[in-house]
Amino acid sequence: MVAKAEITPFDQRLFLIFIVTFASMTAFEFVGKFLYPYDPDWRSNLITSLFTSGLAVIIAYFPLSSYYENATQLSSEVERRHEVESDLREREERLRRTFDQSPVGAALCSPDLRFTRVNGALCVITGYTQDELINRSIISIAVPDETARILSCAEALKSGAADLDERDLHLVRRNGDRIWVRLSVRLIRDAEGAPLYFLPMFVDINDRKLAEDALQKTNKKLSMLSNITRHDIKNQLTGLSMFLQMVKNEVPDNPLLQEHIGKLMTCSDAIERQIEFTRYYEELGTANAGWFDMHQGILDEARQLPLDRITLDPGKEGISIYVDPLVGKVYYNLIENSLRHGGHVTAISFAATETEKGLVIRYTDDGVGIPSPEKEKIFLKGYGRNTGLGLFLIREILATTGISITETGTPGAGAQFEILVPKGKYRLSPS
Repeated sequence: MVAKAEITPFDQRLFLIFIVTFASMTAFEFVGKFLYPYDPDWRSNLITSLFTSGLAVIIAYFPLSSYYENATQLSSEVERRHEVESDLREREERLRRTFDQSPVGAALCSPDLRFTRVNGALCVITGYTQDELINRSIISIAVPDETARILSCAEALKSGAADLDERDLHLVRRNGDRIWVRLSVRLIRDAEGAPLYFLPMFVDINDRKLAEDALQKTNKKLSMLSNITRHDIKNQLTGLSMFLQMVKNEVPDNPLLQEHIGKLMTCSDAIERQIEFTRYYEELGTANAGWFDMHQGILDEARQLPLDRITLDPGKEGISIYVDPLVGKVYYNLIENSLRHGGHVTAISFAATETEKGLVIRYTDDGVGIPSPEKEKIFLKGYGRNTGLGLFLIREILATTGISITETGTPGAGAQFEILVPKGKYRLSPS
């Protein structure tokens, strides 16, 4: 189909000039018969044509110029308004489709927590139809124990104490089954700050919750079994150590037997330390990671070690790292390793430097250092002159939150361990 050409203001002016010219020539010709009763020649016709054309231009163009300018501006404004309205309709349609077709349960709720609009995903999660959910309160589809939490969430958002609330919520489906969802709620306000509606999002996490509950029960049973076994073994070791000491006291004049008994007691002590290690390793990752002050943690652990003749520099204050609660064992084992294996250690220090990769925490001592072939072996379970569990445990504790540790010292010039804390896992308070 051929598009019809639109009439422009310039076209209108030409048409008006033509009409005025034609009318003027007709009028002049009619009046001329009375004023000039002779037959017109070509000169009079030319004068009449020029005069009427000029008059038409003056009448049609200049006086109406402002009118046509206003008309042009009005036409452009109307066209722009149509474009804006079309764009708004398109955006509204896009938002509507996004809301309705979202794989996440979404809704709009009035300030009194009643659904005013819901999408299909929420209907699938709850088992209700859209008509059944409209005007129903969120509280009505939650288990009774959740009522207080939902109301406190709404009040916190209304008061401005929180911009976003996220929590796991237990819902009751239409058929009576209970289902876990992850609820994220934001309050939408008008230009003056008055509450307009809540925007809750529901994510089905029921399968994950069931798996977590099953895993938690299994871990609890394993932990109970481990505790019982560890307790029984330690009791037996206590009895063994007691009887070995009694035998040793009874044969003070037998050097060979004394040597054998001493080796048995050393083995008994090693077994006890390994049993104690299993307790720490069992606790690893069971408690939620959190933010721990590095400076204070180092000082707390150092108080438990004999550092009377050693200078300790715990580093600058104001550094917190996101790590497993067993992080104290990291500081303790590093210092203990220096005391046990460092030889003539007189100074120990911690220092932290921020780099492009993250925060590098350097632990150094002035001892004998670690030979190059052993720099990675020392982190292996069982490697070393004692139980070989300290550095292995350190690496495992740090790895739970993505923190790594390596030995970078120079053999003969002291040990140096570098702990790399990734970005987002540390905080530096302003000094």
